[in-house]
Amino acid sequence: MGRGREKGRIGFCHMARSIYQMCWKANPPYCIFNQSAILSYGIANAGTVVATQLFFDAVYGASVGTDQIRSVIILFLLYIAANLLSDVLDSVMNYSYNVQFMRVLGYMKREICRKSAQIDPIRYEDPKCLDDMEKCGQGAACAMSFYVTTSLLVLFYVPYFAFMALYLHHLKPALVLCLVFAFVPVMSSHVLRSSVFSELEDRAAPLRRKCSAYYEACCGKGYGKETRTTGAFRYFRQLLEEAIHSLNGEVWKAKKRGTAINMALKSISLAGYGGVLYLLIRYLLAGEITVGAFGAVFASIGTLFSAMEQMICAHLGGLSDNFGQIRNFIRFLEVPTGGKEDLEIDRKQPIVAEGVCFRYPNASGPSLQGIDLTVHVGEVLAIVGENGAGKTTLARLLVGLYQATAGSVRIGETDLSGASYRARFRNVSGVFQRYQRYALTLRDNIRISDFEHGDDGKMPGLLSENHIEYNDKAAYPQGLDTMLSREFDGVDLSGGQWQRIAIARGFYRDSEIIVLDEPTASIDPIEESAIYEKFAEAARGKTAIIITHRLASAKMADRIIVMQQGGRIVESGNHQELMRKKGIYEAMYTAQAKWYRTI
Repeated sequence: MGRGREKGRIGFCHMARSIYQMCWKANPPYCIFNQSAILSYGIANAGTVVATQLFFDAVYGASVGTDQIRSVIILFLLYIAANLLSDVLDSVMNYSYNVQFMRVLGYMKREICRKSAQIDPIRYEDPKCLDDMEKCGQGAACAMSFYVTTSLLVLFYVPYFAFMALYLHHLKPALVLCLVFAFVPVMSSHVLRSSVFSELEDRAAPLRRKCSAYYEACCGKGYGKETRTTGAFRYFRQLLEEAIHSLNGEVWKAKKRGTAINMALKSISLAGYGGVLYLLIRYLLAGEITVGAFGAVFASIGTLFSAMEQMICAHLGGLSDNFGQIRNFIRFLEVPTGGKEDLEIDRKQPIVAEGVCFRYPNASGPSLQGIDLTVHVGEVLAIVGENGAGKTTLARLLVGLYQATAGSVRIGETDLSGASYRARFRNVSGVFQRYQRYALTLRDNIRISDFEHGDDGKMPGLLSENHIEYNDKAAYPQGLDTMLSREFDGVDLSGGQWQRIAIARGFYRDSEIIVLDEPTASIDPIEESAIYEKFAEAARGKTAIIITHRLASAKMADRIIVMQQGGRIVESGNHQELMRKKGIYEAMYTAQAKWYRTI
């Protein structure tokens, strides 16, 4: 898919700026609270080191008679207070993190949904786009972890290590060098790990999509019955096992490389830890540091190296592992949406397609070629032809769902390519072959097509006209408020019932342009005829586009266009005119009529 930024251009600073802006927008007060808690925790940890030295020096002084017991008690209370404050602030920091995590993650998910609704629908036909969207969902949680990790680095670890470096330098400058030599190797290991796991993410995303698809084919509600009755379960299970094996193989190779790098350089950090202990003992025996300083550093050195290991191995390690997913998250949110205008489109003007060509992403050839077509206001246009001729694709271009690869589609003087999707779909309604079965009530399954302007007063009549017996307690126990999903303690419906609901949903929305894309596949021909008659009545005075394989249903249209493979219009006229031509339409119609007569 077209990308807002090339992969290499999303650096650390750009990543941090984008994520922190989202965290701030999600909830400014909690953002301030969380950052303040982390900073306070870092200061409190540094304070415990000073309190420890003062307390140990006072104890030693009291043991040799240079200090009073009163000083020991006061400094002991200070020591206890410093450690207690550190523990309390640790709990406050964790609480604020948990609250902030859920709030910001919810905000990020909403941003993904918002962006998904704004991008060009044709991108959903592009595997690269689907990969990016899959990566984006994974990257939202990683982005929140990035926020927490970088906050800890900047507000806790950096101040804490800076203080310890100054403190150790004040005692003996050589102690700081040991920390530096312990820190650098492990830091280097995770810089290398970052590239390893970024490459893994690019290879793993399509494999994860395969796993999800094959798992759904094996266990999903929509596939389970068919895969078992056709005997395809074992086949899909084998594909799932192969996909999981490939995915695990990629993860194993990356983990193995990352672990080898980490273990090799982590050993150098351990040597630095031993060096610090050696120098502490040497300086104490030589009388170059006090007993209190030795006790304070000795008590904190384990914490210091543990914090260093946690920072590098856990926080920076996790950060480097997730860089690829975070970049995908930001890249998806920055995909340009075109900035189209929210124009007022005059639906009382004809739809004009001139020289329209269209090719799907990664397709070997065009789906439409050289389409010149005018759909007049109030005209009922039927599009017929063999499978793969481009019927549905043409309808999607005429209403603005897709944009032409070449040529233009206009309504009056307005080119649809320059209008926002909100403007294109205003006053447009459709019923499609691949309708959706929403886990909502019957009422909301209808109202979802026009929550903002829909009229619930027309719903009973609309349901009755489409033979949806909502007052039948056996089928709909709660009437209009019956949940249409067994997963949520509701009822399940047959394919034909769902299709009637989809048709009612399309008719519920007031519109000037109506599209019917083979919505009656699960309905018998007699009822289908009744639906199309109702459709003709509802479409009176409006522009209507019908896509159908059953040519008897096309007879009601004012004009019929016939399409062939390669996406070309080969015939045009009403039913009588096309029958007189003795061409493709006449042959198709005669063949279907003969089939019905045979039955």
